Amino acid sequence: MRRRTIVLAGVFIMALGILSPSVQAQPKEVLIGGIWPLTGPNAPTGVECTQGATLAMEIINGKYDLNLPLAKAEGLPNLGGAKLRMIFGDHQNVPDKAMGEAERLITQEKVAALMGCYISGVTAPASQAAERRKVVFLDADAIAPTLIKRGFKYFYRVTQDDEIWFRDFM
Repeated sequence: MRRRTIVLAGVFIMALGILSPSVQAQPKEVLIGGIWPLTGPNAPTGVECTQGATLAMEIINGKYDLNLPLAKAEGLPNLGGAKLRMIFGDHQNVPDKAMGEAERLITQEKVAALMGCYISGVTAPASQAAERRKVVFLDADAIAPTLIKRGFKYFYRVTQDDEIWFRDFM
């Protein structure tokens, strides 16, 4: 499990109350969708991402003496202690499935925000679906420069892209 995934999930949840129009004032529960490769060649990484997100959710929902965002109080303090619940989708490394999972999580599960997808080629269509529906999408791993050059209002990436990786390598 990556510590970065846990911390990013916590930071994402803190920002959620401000950024997403889907979050109502003082909800009892906030639903977050996570889309990762849970089957196929990248499944081990996708499973680790869901484990990290689940751990972050447990820390946020509980009360722990940890030096992590939102660990010291139960729930989301700016939303009246609302609990977090995550619902996961499997994109199977297939762009159309990623878009379908994003649509399903938004329209059927009514998530307030999405995170994922680990792979740039599936992050693009999933985040397009989120943008169309005005739902926040957090990308922590996909590194294609084109993802942030689309001018989306609801797409946030918290890692450098491969142009920066290449420049720093050289």
